[in-house]
Amino acid sequence: MNQPQIDVENSIAATAELELWQSIREDTRRRLTRVVSIGVLYLLTALAVGVYLILTMAEVASDTVVLRSWRPEMMDVTWMKVTALGYVVAAVLAILGYLVILMMILQRLPPLLSTVAGSMPWIGSTMRMVAMGEFCQSIYQSLLRSQTYGNALQQASETVHHAGLRRWSAISSKRIELGHPLSMVLQSSPIQEQPLSAVAALSTVGLASTEGLAADQATEQAVQIWHRATSECHVLAQSRLDRTAAFVSVSFLLASVFIAFFALLLMGVSMQTQIRGLIY
Repeated sequence: MNQPQIDVENSIAATAELELWQSIREDTRRRLTRVVSIGVLYLLTALAVGVYLILTMAEVASDTVVLRSWRPEMMDVTWMKVTALGYVVAAVLAILGYLVILMMILQRLPPLLSTVAGSMPWIGSTMRMVAMGEFCQSIYQSLLRSQTYGNALQQASETVHHAGLRRWSAISSKRIELGHPLSMVLQSSPIQEQPLSAVAALSTVGLASTEGLAADQATEQAVQIWHRATSECHVLAQSRLDRTAAFVSVSFLLASVFIAFFALLLMGVSMQTQIRGLIY
């Protein structure tokens, strides 16, 4: 097999791998969006049913006269209305939280808010790995084109969707051009995950190991490091996605059941109070 044919096959394999990584990120966003949307729908449905049951019982109980120490009194339904108001507030907060999570999944949050939202467990952890995978892939592609780290970081600041990584990449590009070591620059990343930490450690070790190598060999070694980091990011993203989807589904289901059960419990308490008041 001649050299041109090998180059063509390598190019096809590299392109297929890049498309695979992109499809993994898109599938992660799509599955998370679907899981969270269904969970929030269950939650809002439970809240709506709870509000309806509580307000219906409050309306019935508002005209009820009960006997307390043989004295007729109107039944107090204030606590029911306050509880219903709490359900409404919870629904509004659920909608706002859903919008924030949705924007985080789609990576449309501003830098500071994206960093704060990314610190949340499960969903935030998964999306941090997705953003890190996209960043590592951008650096890997730039190194394949024989670009310097400064140019690679500048390119990442224009292509990566995560706002925090975009801003950090632009600043880091200038730091690299000023002579800052790559390992120190990577350690200041707003997202610190295992693949990037490994790259920073390998970059520190690689300074000494590549001094005797030719430039082409050093570049090839750097490309291999970033390739492994990118691959590991996407493997971890898939693993976290499965655990996150299961946790989010179960959490929303349990929360919805509890909310509906609590509304039914309040109805039972109200009915019991009315029956006892009529008897005594």
